[in-house]
Amino acid sequence: MSARPVCVYWLRMETWALIRFVHVTAAATWLGMQAALFLLVPALRRLLPAEEARGVVRAAGKRLALVAAVALPALLLTGVALGRHEPAAAEHPGVVTLKRAMLVAVVALLLGHGLVQGRTLRVTASVLMLGLTLVAVYAGTWLDAQ
Repeated sequence: MSARPVCVYWLRMETWALIRFVHVTAAATWLGMQAALFLLVPALRRLLPAEEARGVVRAAGKRLALVAAVALPALLLTGVALGRHEPAAAEHPGVVTLKRAMLVAVVALLLGHGLVQGRTLRVTASVLMLGLTLVAVYAGTWLDAQ
C-alpha cells in the first residue's frame, strides 16, 4: 500500500475558511444586534414608562457597544484580507470599495448616534445603519456567489 499524497494546500484552505468564518460571524452578530434593537426598543417604549425604558435602552446600548467594538474591527480586518485574497473581489473591485465605504459610514453613524441628543436623529442613524448593513451583507453574498 502506498501512502496517500499530502495535500499541500490544507493549511492555507483552513486559514481562509477561518477568516471567512470570522467575517460572516461578525457580520451576523452586528446585523442581528441591530435587528434585535430595531424590534426591541419600540416595544420597550410602549411597555415601560419613558424614564425606565430609557434606562433599559441605555444599559443595553452600553453592553452592545462592546459587541460592536469586537464585531466592526473584525469585519474590517477580515474584509480587507478577503478582499485581497478572493478572485471575485479582484474581478469586482467596485463592490469591495462599496462595502468598505459602507463600513466607514456605519462607524460614523454609530459614533454620531452616541453623540446626538434628539430621538429623531438617533432613530434615523439606527435605520441608516441597519439599511447600510443589509446592503453590505447583500454585496458580500453577491461577491461570494461570483
